Amino acid sequence: MIATTQRCGGSWLASLMEATGSLGRPEEWLRPGTVLSWGMRHHIPTLKFTSIPTCVLYRSGIRSDRELYAVYRDAVSPRAIQRYLDSLARVETTPNSVFSAHLQWDHFEVLNDQWKGSVIDLAEETFWLFLWREDQLEQAISWTRARSTNQWNSAQRSSEAAHYDGPELRRRFLMVIERNQQWVDYFEKQGITPFELTYEQVQADPDSAIDEVLTLVDETRSTSGVEKQRNLQVQRSAETEEWIARFTEENPDLIDLRYRARRRNREL
Repeated sequence: MIATTQRCGGSWLASLMEATGSLGRPEEWLRPGTVLSWGMRHHIPTLKFTSIPTCVLYRSGIRSDRELYAVYRDAVSPRAIQRYLDSLARVETTPNSVFSAHLQWDHFEVLNDQWKGSVIDLAEETFWLFLWREDQLEQAISWTRARSTNQWNSAQRSSEAAHYDGPELRRRFLMVIERNQQWVDYFEKQGITPFELTYEQVQADPDSAIDEVLTLVDETRSTSGVEKQRNLQVQRSAETEEWIARFTEENPDLIDLRYRARRRNREL
């Protein structure tokens, strides 16, 4: 289970893991839209019949994450969830019996309570990988820019230019801090000691990062799958530096929260 918050490199790490052929297919399986679309493709009706008109709200342009998730949470049939998860584990497991999932905190928080944690009970043994970003301000800038331009990676074209929005950036920055802490609190509450990687570690040496993940399931990399995924580029630019300078000037009370200290992995 890859535990992440938005814009910490989770999708990239997931693609590197999938390329090995030995670490499952770590998609965002708890993302509400994925639950609905995957269920439809595999003939598992995950929607309550009475909720279908309500889901039209999604198409009408809901912008609030909480509101969107609330619609899906109420629309999903609890009785279909276990069928969805069981089928998911059968279809999306690699030949070496590894199933993996990329979990954003907001998807996990809203929907895991509804499903009573059954996603974690898919296997006899579960490994947690906590991926986070040391520079939380850059993470918030990346998130704010991606939402405003609808460009979520370097392979996509932006729909419009990004414009600095101080209040929105402050809100996203505080959300990053809060969600990182919520993962930490969850692990402590559940008695989980996750293996930890930072965005900066993966960016500096993706091969070593993937080799470390492979050791969790007693595998080694037989082919250089990492090479296939290096077409995605870091999206930092001079504009990022400008936004950092403006944010620092406008929010002196938050500057001490910019960086999270890198922690040593505890013994597995």
